[in-house]
Amino acid sequence: MRIAYSCAGEGFGHATRTAVIGPLLQESHDIVYFIPETVKGFTSSRIGDAQYERIPHFAFTKRGERVLLFATVFRALPLALAFPLVLVRLVRKLHSLRIDAVISDFDPFLPCAARMLGIPVLQINHPGIVQRVLSIHPQALLTSLATRILEGPWNERMHVSFYGGDVGPIIRREVFARPISDEGFVLLNLKPCFRPIVLPILERMGIRYRLFPDPRADFLSALASCSCVLSSAGHQIIAESIALNKPIMVIPQGGQWEQQLNAQMVDRTGKGCSTTIDHLEANLPEFLVGLERYRSNILPASFTVTDSSQEIVRRIEDFLVKVRQKRYSNFFVAVAASARMKDAPPGGLQDSKAKKAV
Repeated sequence: MRIAYSCAGEGFGHATRTAVIGPLLQESHDIVYFIPETVKGFTSSRIGDAQYERIPHFAFTKRGERVLLFATVFRALPLALAFPLVLVRLVRKLHSLRIDAVISDFDPFLPCAARMLGIPVLQINHPGIVQRVLSIHPQALLTSLATRILEGPWNERMHVSFYGGDVGPIIRREVFARPISDEGFVLLNLKPCFRPIVLPILERMGIRYRLFPDPRADFLSALASCSCVLSSAGHQIIAESIALNKPIMVIPQGGQWEQQLNAQMVDRTGKGCSTTIDHLEANLPEFLVGLERYRSNILPASFTVTDSSQEIVRRIEDFLVKVRQKRYSNFFVAVAASARMKDAPPGGLQDSKAKKAV
C-alpha cells in the first residue's frame, strides 16, 4: 500500500517515533514522509533514502523555560488563517501520490487533507494521553482541548506512553546496542532556555556532565555510560532512561501540562524524581545521593518501558487490513473512490508492492 506518514515538528519525540516505525513499515509498503523543516535533518538522517514532502507545524512560544499559552495561540494565527491554502496543496499532493492511508504523529494538517479525500487516518502520539487523565486544573482542560485539535481527524487512534497508553513506548534498538556502564557523569538533555541557569549550578557543585543535544556527539553512547540523567520532561528521554535503569531527574517546562504530567509519573515510578528550575540547586544533591536507591527500585506494574515497536506495527497492519477491506466507507470515501476510478489507467490501479503481505 502507499502510505503518507506525517509528524509534528516540536521537539524530537514525534520524529523519533517516525524514524523507528517508518522503516519497519517500508518492508511491506511504499511510504512518503511529510516532515516539518525543524526535524527534517534529524528524521532523514535516520530513515535514509525516501520520499520527503514539506509540511508546516504549530510551534510553542516561550519565555525562558515557560511556554506562553496566549502568545503561542497568537503566533499560530497566521498559520491557522493559511490553513485552507495548506489544505488545498496537501489534498492535491495526496491525490497525485495515490495514497491509500495516512499515519500521523500529532500533525493535524495531513489528516484534514486525507479526510477531504476520504483517505483513512491512523493517529499515533503521546501528548494525547493528557485526555485520559482526569483533572479540573484549567491548564489540564486547555491542554486536553489543544491536543484533540492537534491530532486532527482520525479513524483510529493509538496513544503511545510508558503510563496509561494503548501501547507502551518505543525504545530504539540502538539504545541497547551500546555497553551499559557508569562513567561518573550526568547526562544533561536540556533546551537552550535551561542552560544559563542549570550549567552554573553544576559547575559550582563540581559535577561532571555532558551536554545534549550535541550534533558532534553520540547521545546513545552517553546515555548508556552516564551515572544519571537530568532533562526536561519529554516522554522519549524518560522512557529510554528508565529502560536502561538510569535514574532521571526531570524539569518540566512551565506552562506545558503534558511535561508536568510526565514529571508526576516519573515520581511515581520510583526510578527518578522531578523538580523545578527554582528548586534544582536544593534538590539535586539529594537526587545524586539516592542514585543507587533509584536503580534498585522495582518499576510498578502500572508502568512499562519495554519496546512496543512491533506491537505498534502489528496494530498498524490491522488498520491497513481494514483499509483494504474498505471498513471506513463514508461520503468522502465514496467520492474519492469515484475520482480515483476515473483517473485510473486501463486495468485498474496496482499496488507497487502487492506481493508483500499487508
